[in-house]
Amino acid sequence: MNAKQKWIMGAVAFFLLLVIGAFGYQELQKEAERQREMELAKQEEDMSAEDTSGETTEDENQSQEETAEYADAPDFTVWDQEGTQISLKEILEGKPAVINFWTSKCPPCREEMPDFEELYQELKDQVQFIMVDGIGCMGETEESGRAYVEEQGFSFPVYYDKEMDAVITYGIQAFPTTYILNSNGELVTGGSGMISKATLQELLNEVVE
Repeated sequence: MNAKQKWIMGAVAFFLLLVIGAFGYQELQKEAERQREMELAKQEEDMSAEDTSGETTEDENQSQEETAEYADAPDFTVWDQEGTQISLKEILEGKPAVINFWTSKCPPCREEMPDFEELYQELKDQVQFIMVDGIGCMGETEESGRAYVEEQGFSFPVYYDKEMDAVITYGIQAFPTTYILNSNGELVTGGSGMISKATLQELLNEVVE
C-alpha cells in the first residue's frame, strides 16, 4: 500500500469518526432533552399533587365545620296563645328557630320586638320564631304580655312561661335573651341584650339551608 492509499484510507477513517461522533453527539443531545422533559413532567406532577392535597385539606376543614357538634336545646314547657300547654320539642318543626325571652316591662325588649316582627314576616316559611314571655319576671303577667302583643299587632307566635320553666331551664338572668337553633333543634349561639335586625338576620342566615 503506497502513501497515497494510506492517506485516503486515513481520511476515510477520520471522516467516519466525525460522522460517528456527530451521531453520538446528537443522541446525547436527544437523551439530555428527554431527561429535561421527564424532570419538567415530574415537577408539574408534584405541583399538581400539592394543589390536590391543599384542596383536600380545605374540603376536610369544610367538612369538619359542617359536622360541628352542637348540644340539643334543653326542653321546656310553656303555654301557647290558645292556652294549650306545650313543650319546646312539640313546637319545633324541623326548621331553624329563634327563641327570644322578653317581657312587656323591658324597654330593650320593646325596642327590638318590631325587628323580630319584620324578620318573622320575611322568614316565617324558613325559620320558626318562638317568643317566650317571662311571666313573673320584672312584674310581668300574662295579661300585661297579651295586652302588649295585641296593642302592637305582632303576628309572630307568642308563648307564656307561666311556671318559669323556660326561664329557669335556660338560666335567664336578663331580658331580652335570644338563642338560635339549627334545623336539628340544637343550640348554635345565643346571648343576652338587645339585638339589631341586621345582626339577627346574619345569625339566621347561618342556619338557614
